Amino acid sequence: MTALPEQYRNQVVHDDVMTVLRDLPDGCVDMIYGDPDYNVDIKYDGHNFTSSWDEYIGWYIDLARESLRVLRPDGNLFFINYPKQNAYLRVKYLDENAYAVHDYAWVYNTNVGHSPRRLTTAHRSILHATKDKHNRFYKDQIAHPYQNPTDPRIRERISQGHKGRMPYSWLYFNLVKNVSRQKADHPCQIPEGLSELLIKSCTVPGDSVFVLFGGSGSEVVQARNLDRVYLTCELQRRYCEIIESRLRNNGVIADEHRHPAQLKQRNGTDTPYALPHVQQTQLLREIRYYREPM
Repeated sequence: MTALPEQYRNQVVHDDVMTVLRDLPDGCVDMIYGDPDYNVDIKYDGHNFTSSWDEYIGWYIDLARESLRVLRPDGNLFFINYPKQNAYLRVKYLDENAYAVHDYAWVYNTNVGHSPRRLTTAHRSILHATKDKHNRFYKDQIAHPYQNPTDPRIRERISQGHKGRMPYSWLYFNLVKNVSRQKADHPCQIPEGLSELLIKSCTVPGDSVFVLFGGSGSEVVQARNLDRVYLTCELQRRYCEIIESRLRNNGVIADEHRHPAQLKQRNGTDTPYALPHVQQTQLLREIRYYREPM
């Protein structure tokens, strides 16, 4: 089985992800994790990559094609995007070219995007694609502990070595807001708990994880801390510097790389956003209600 080339092991590459993908041999990566630009006019260190819809979907298909090529036969690929973008990718490419495609939902509370004419969008799609039926997946590394361990059936499963149930296909993680301790000076960040769960779900120490878009470095730090071999690409030099700094400092975000809202809060010139107590209580009730019993 082909291994990730030595020159790409534990590397932050300042280059276009398509250039690096095309340079890799077939079947050399255990896990591919992609959280691409969503084509919704976001600026990254002053640069905007928004294009026409057809151009974007064409690029997304090319990204998926090269990602599947370099993925090992027993590997796993994850793409996080808005539901419409991932739906087009499934229909136009993935469903025909991957062995299996699963669609999960990352659910979060939000205070933006409300409309009187539709339900509020408060989730993103996570596509999980595999190349054959023997993809590696490790339930015990991500199992949710049983809520009712005294139930006779659950006691029997525990006695057989089961650590809990498989997580459901929807995953609740709060957004990384500007005042969050996880927040670097980057417009889009995935919660560290979500990326950790996905990495643990299909890899073990020593496996390779290709984080297609380095961004704030959170996923790369997670991979390194979990003893995975990491590779990531990033077009913006500033973001490369943030990632490299975090890797040198055990994941800690240096002050010069933090979001300005955090520094204002620390200096007492701003206060963190918080829901009123009544709304916080209602939100917690809703979360408890929608979390089905394990």
